[in-house]
Amino acid sequence: LTVGGKGKSDTAILSYQLQQHALLPLLARTFALNIGLDRVKRKWAEQIPEDHLEVVAMCCALKPICSWHLENLVSVCRERTGGQGYLSCNRFGTFIGLAHAAMTAEGDNSVLIQKVAKERLGMFKPQAVTPVSENIATTDQLINLIKIRENALFTGLSKALKAAGRAGLFETWMLQQNESIQSAGRTYGERIVADEFKSVVDSSEDSTKEVLQDLLDLHLCSYVKDNAAWFLTQEIISPDQAKQVTAEFDRLCRILTPQALNLVE
Repeated sequence: LTVGGKGKSDTAILSYQLQQHALLPLLARTFALNIGLDRVKRKWAEQIPEDHLEVVAMCCALKPICSWHLENLVSVCRERTGGQGYLSCNRFGTFIGLAHAAMTAEGDNSVLIQKVAKERLGMFKPQAVTPVSENIATTDQLINLIKIRENALFTGLSKALKAAGRAGLFETWMLQQNESIQSAGRTYGERIVADEFKSVVDSSEDSTKEVLQDLLDLHLCSYVKDNAAWFLTQEIISPDQAKQVTAEFDRLCRILTPQALNLVE
């Protein structure tokens, strides 16, 4: 408990928006990435030769995304728990070490994302998308935005490489297009996770569907909110639509807070 409006230590610390906005999106993303990993593991176990390149790309996308998430998750949680976060019983130190090891184990994360972008360029087919509606703060529209971003990034990268030709390929790839490469590879991974999370929600039992839906929507809102500058500068969404996402993000953090402990346990 922490100090509340009456000056007494009678208020749960997660009641504060500061804590909610820092921690609830990380919880939603943890659910999302675990669901995405389950899909990749199934694809690996059930793969046929024709799917091998796609499965490798999925593995190379999810490993960096998950280990980057772990590092961020542990660091934010350590900070949000104050001095308690230094206690070894909370195991933050252990997981910070594991996260840093994972970010370079079996390949540097950013180099793996380069591999993802390269492999996906070779077999890229644009994702089916729909026109952006006036209200974008819905599950389908938020996933649609991720797909629009993936299409735009890979299409732009392909055009840049074709314009460079064989003679300019190395310089373009290694010295000029790093941001596009990293963004394209990551967005491919994010789309895999989003699609699988939605599939799980659609097939879930009624007793869990509502909370899983809220977690999915919070995860999607967080992604669009974090990449709002790109969507705005590309004129894919308007400032008013960006505000819709922020408002939905606030609402979801608020309604998921009472269930946070049960979701963690």
